[in-house]
Amino acid sequence: MSSSLRLLAAICLFLGSLNAAEPVQAHHARVEVLADKSAAANSHELWLGVHFSLEKDWHIYWANPGDSGLPPVLKWELPPGFSTGEIQWPRPEKLKRSTLADYGYQDDAVLLVPLHVPAGSKSGSNADIGLQAKWLICREICIADHADLHLSLPAQSDPKAAAIFAEAKKRVPRPLPRSWKASATSEKDDFVLSIQSGKSISAAEFYPLTPEQIENAAGQPLQTTPQGAKITLKKSDQLLKPIQVLKGLLVLGDGQAYVVQAPVTSAPKKMHND
Repeated sequence: MSSSLRLLAAICLFLGSLNAAEPVQAHHARVEVLADKSAAANSHELWLGVHFSLEKDWHIYWANPGDSGLPPVLKWELPPGFSTGEIQWPRPEKLKRSTLADYGYQDDAVLLVPLHVPAGSKSGSNADIGLQAKWLICREICIADHADLHLSLPAQSDPKAAAIFAEAKKRVPRPLPRSWKASATSEKDDFVLSIQSGKSISAAEFYPLTPEQIENAAGQPLQTTPQGAKITLKKSDQLLKPIQVLKGLLVLGDGQAYVVQAPVTSAPKKMHND
């Protein structure tokens, strides 16, 4: 058997028999690590998912937690040659309270992480995946919690995992379509985010990826245009210097989220007549 066929056989074995270890019951949440078997058989990359099932009214945080909180931290323990990529954060919710707002997840959340399988993996060999997960879970109070999770490859398949991954992938923001354009104008107290999509946008909200650029709890007035929309974002009191790019998510009214990197230019100065 050639080396390429041996590699394909090893990948197929992984894909056909991945499964989750036992979930951990933590404070107000059940946490488990899953593996996706639906990846293409000729791929060297599999998907892992850290699945949080949260009790009612409790929440964890997005990559940018907003006005308070901390995002989950994942530390993987992998066999030699294996590696993981960055967390693919699902679109968050805006969690408002009084004059503040956080970004996070309630009820259910899956943090997707790509796992790179080495080309030298042997068919039938075992691979033990370990994870030290830390997170902050909040309601009226916040609790710092952690869990040690494990996943053995290969293992018996879990029929529920495919549905969980399918739903999780729908929540991951997409790149902005190539035909769309995003730009921002810096005014005295606001950024005006302009989206050119080729058709009018009647409902959308911006979620900043970088903290302390906009006021998280402020309203985001939207002006529909024939070719898209303009969204007014109040600048944060913590923003101390000009920014060149406004990075974040554009979440449309149907829930679809797009990654936005809008170049920022200064608004032209108004002329005053004597």
